Amino acid sequence: RSYQPNLLTRASRDQAIITGVTSAGAYGIFSAGDSLLGAIASRLSRTEEPGDLARLAVAGAAGAAGAGAALAMPWREHESSRRAVIRLVGQTAAAISAASIITTIANGRRPGSSRKAALAAAALVGVASWASVKPWEQRPGSFLDQNNTPGSIDSHGQRFQEDVAREVSPAQAAGIGLGVAAATYGLARAESALTGALARAATVVAGGEPQDHRMLGRMTSAAITVGIGWFAVAKVSALLSKGGGAVEPGMMTPPTAPEITGSPASGIEWTKVTREGARWLGMTLPPETIASVMGVEKAMQPIRVYASLDMTHDDAERAQMLLAEIDRTKALERKAFALFSPTGSGYVNYVANETFEYLMLGDCASAAIQYSVLPSALSLTRVPTGTAQTEMVMKGVAERLMAMPAEKRPKVFLFGESLGSQVSEEMFRGLGIQGLAGTGIDAAVWIGTPAATVWRRELWGDRSVADVPQVGPGAAFLPRALPDWRELPQAEREQVRYLLLMNGDDPIPKFGAQVAWRKPDWLGPQNDRPFGAPRGTRWLPGMTFLMTFFDMQNALVPTPGTFAEGGHDYRDVLPQAIRETWRLSATDDQMARVNVALRKRELAWELYRDWTAALAKPADKVDEAKAKVLKTASKYTGRSIDEAELQRIIDDGLQPRG
Repeated sequence: RSYQPNLLTRASRDQAIITGVTSAGAYGIFSAGDSLLGAIASRLSRTEEPGDLARLAVAGAAGAAGAGAALAMPWREHESSRRAVIRLVGQTAAAISAASIITTIANGRRPGSSRKAALAAAALVGVASWASVKPWEQRPGSFLDQNNTPGSIDSHGQRFQEDVAREVSPAQAAGIGLGVAAATYGLARAESALTGALARAATVVAGGEPQDHRMLGRMTSAAITVGIGWFAVAKVSALLSKGGGAVEPGMMTPPTAPEITGSPASGIEWTKVTREGARWLGMTLPPETIASVMGVEKAMQPIRVYASLDMTHDDAERAQMLLAEIDRTKALERKAFALFSPTGSGYVNYVANETFEYLMLGDCASAAIQYSVLPSALSLTRVPTGTAQTEMVMKGVAERLMAMPAEKRPKVFLFGESLGSQVSEEMFRGLGIQGLAGTGIDAAVWIGTPAATVWRRELWGDRSVADVPQVGPGAAFLPRALPDWRELPQAEREQVRYLLLMNGDDPIPKFGAQVAWRKPDWLGPQNDRPFGAPRGTRWLPGMTFLMTFFDMQNALVPTPGTFAEGGHDYRDVLPQAIRETWRLSATDDQMARVNVALRKRELAWELYRDWTAALAKPADKVDEAKAKVLKTASKYTGRSIDEAELQRIIDDGLQPRG
């Protein structure tokens, strides 16, 4: 069952790890459960080795009780944790009991035939398990049928919504999976041996027998394991922090326009803006490019201000530094002001931001405040800090707006992506849609909101994922997948001011600890599953959690310059979503040119950063690094790229056009 599809396609390595870990885990759970049933049978029969009948009786009784509990608590959407746990315990007891009965019967045959019977029983269970999930009817959530827009194509000619479709080699996955299972089993044995050694050591201090101190040994062993894991995570975080805080070779030159943080006029040291800050500030659109793309004679220099993690160690001071930059650049004197809530690393979505600058003809200001330099998966503990900082900035902006004449106030927008969505949405936690009242925010777009976001769950309420959502509460719209938004009648779309977009196959809004022990709504009845949910897949405790975790790792592998939608990628839909929700004026022809420019700039910036990084390598490694960049550029464009063509792509995408 570990080969069941989930939201996205997966590669052989992913499948191998899922198969190996779940197999070892299932073996461990069965072994522990079977031992417990044997101990109960031994206690009841008052013998050290209970007979087969005693074991079968205990297993049968436990299985019947477990099955009864599970049947009495059928799955319901929005069910309580208590109900889900009771059902899971019942299902687990029934499964362990069934396996125990099968092995007891198989091993209880006449001498010489037990091994054959056990293998036959295992084969029978395996075939039955495979057939029960009906693999011929299963499809990953990203699979597209003939009625959907074509996406990426695999070797079998199947189309997927993902930018890259991965495939599993069963032979390779099985081989690697056996190694993973053996390694996992070995670690479990090592942990058990450590527990035994610690228990024996405890007898020297406290006396008694080792079994008397087994629990103490287990707790100490667990503490050592957690400590090692914590140390490893800390080391990885330290290494990633160095990368996330360093400005890249190609971005070392600070901007000259006074409207941008890091320029000489700002007085802020450029090396303190961190890698993502330098990228965002250094990529600000020049007025000439805006005018050329939009087909107008003149445009303004957009304002971009940023407060990075390295500017100060005090969160409140960081917020004040951003407000000071807003004041210095007169950001609130522009026609529109947008606060962009970055992802964990500090990344600001340039597709959303550049669309804003193009459509405002540069008469706008954008601001962002950083709360971490680590990837979002390692920045989860920084969400409260990010929310508090964002709230401080919004409060400061609101105070400044209230001091201005109403007719001179700019439109105020909010944008958040991924963990940045959670950071900015949680400002309104516990307040529902009313939390937006009085903030001065005219409109907002959030994409890929994580499942842990409380405010989104408050807005969703007790609605069913099986029903097409309506606009509301208030001017908010929470689509289950992009088709919900695209198919919304125009009159209703015009009511939406707060849009919480998500792809149906995006694992970020679906992943959480609860997936390990409770069936999620997106895996409900087959006919009720929304667009993007897997078809034919059954929820399995632990396994679905692991599959969704790997989906998260595969959710964002974009090809620069090629906008797609699927997984955690929203580049294709963002320009139109920003235009409509923020009520920005542009003709269809202008939007077409903006979309072309966005793709050219994305590819050009990616290749420029890679090329300048290659040129900065030691002399003996430059040629190898350059060859690697040219190979990557050829992969991105689908044609052979040499140095001259690479430079042409960079110049075409980045040079101001008059």
